[in-house]
Amino acid sequence: MRVTEYLAADHQRLHEFLARAATGTFDAEAFERFRGGLLRHIGIEEKLLFPEVRRRGGGAPEALLRLRVEHAALAALLVPTPDATLAAEIEALLVVHDAREDATGGVYASCEAILGEASAALADAAQQFPTVRTARHFDGNGVHRTAREAIASAEQSMARRRKRAAPSPPGGREI
Repeated sequence: MRVTEYLAADHQRLHEFLARAATGTFDAEAFERFRGGLLRHIGIEEKLLFPEVRRRGGGAPEALLRLRVEHAALAALLVPTPDATLAAEIEALLVVHDAREDATGGVYASCEAILGEASAALADAAQQFPTVRTARHFDGNGVHRTAREAIASAEQSMARRRKRAAPSPPGGREI
């Protein structure tokens, strides 16, 4: 099995949990299984797949940057107490996000071209990736309940990080 086959199958599993959570009476237990699974899935991509692709000198930085923004937004949407409306927001974002990864010529295909035979070993590592402990839900200030808010916040955060990481101009002052 290749790592992206494992991740694509995981997309299906996660969508099934989310659908179960939001069909009929909201199923909090199914949502919690989805929540832990999605955080684990994001961890596999951010800690195994993307670093290995970068280590091998590949990856379209802008495509990976967009996925990181969407990962941050998805993680932010897992913070508040869930309900059917929040599940629908997450589902809408996941449909776009997963298509960006799974589509013919998408990010996963690019990763596979770079990984080559190393993909199978990475799939084994992905299968062994630990479960993620989740914190209690929080509904206070700064919590997002819409995909649009979560994306905007993640983009602002990423822009601040990129600005801090940018080299200073000669002389140490900006013009």
